[in-house]
Amino acid sequence: PTVLLWFRAEVPQHVEWAGNPHKAVGLAPGEILTPRASFEAWSEVVRAKSAPWTAAEIEGAHRLVAKLFDIRQSRRLQDLADSLAVALSDKERLLDQKDILLKEVNHRVQNSIQLIISFLSMQARATGDEVVTEHLEEAQKRLMAVSLVHRRLYSDENVETVDLSRYLEELVQDLGSTMDSDWARQITTDLAPVLMTGDDAIRVGLIFVELIINAQKYAYDGDTGPISVILEQQGARFRLIVADRGKGRIGNRIGFGSRMLASMVQSLSGTIEDDNNHPGLRVILSAPVRSPERQIARA
Repeated sequence: PTVLLWFRAEVPQHVEWAGNPHKAVGLAPGEILTPRASFEAWSEVVRAKSAPWTAAEIEGAHRLVAKLFDIRQSRRLQDLADSLAVALSDKERLLDQKDILLKEVNHRVQNSIQLIISFLSMQARATGDEVVTEHLEEAQKRLMAVSLVHRRLYSDENVETVDLSRYLEELVQDLGSTMDSDWARQITTDLAPVLMTGDDAIRVGLIFVELIINAQKYAYDGDTGPISVILEQQGARFRLIVADRGKGRIGNRIGFGSRMLASMVQSLSGTIEDDNNHPGLRVILSAPVRSPERQIARA
């Protein structure tokens, strides 16, 4: 608190009294007290007193107090603003550190997955079993989808969201490098920009890879054929459509890929359905576009 004490100089005053109150009047036996004796003039100097405050001076004091209060409040607001500026600066510094750490984590995860992909590739070349080789190659493609998300999170400025269109475009290119040149030329894309979290992008990537693997294996009986990929956003949802011009659905195969598809679709809170592409098969994945904040609240 601010305390202001205002002192005034002493102003001695001479006061004339009718009689000295400190002096006793002595009377002889039988003598009568008279006014002449009891009220003899007496002068006293009064100290420790000041001149009285005038109305103008009292008003000036009130104005001074108000001014000092305003100065004090302004100083407190300035101190608060300075503290807030420091807090914001610390927050920005911590956010920058967090982004750097996340980029480093994504970089290391991507390198680790690439190492696993290399090991699987070596194992696939070393085995003499065609079925084992096929399964190892499919595992490489699934890991490629996960690795690519971490690579994009590491290279982009935003470490929390991924542009699904750019991600799928790069994933198509990476998948094309694992196929023969005829297959790589058959895949066409029409992708609209859709921003989503890295976790959801990984799930969509795994679903996409599984759909491409299924079309490659079953649509044309091992031969090459066109595969179209469409990505579009409708309000707060997106749709991913993978279509071929092959022989359509044949039976209901329930294997690892089908179980993984169901798990990924469920984790996206989405739906997946297929219909006749006249000819061929068209698979449609639909799910909400979730922001990082909504994912945190959901977790």
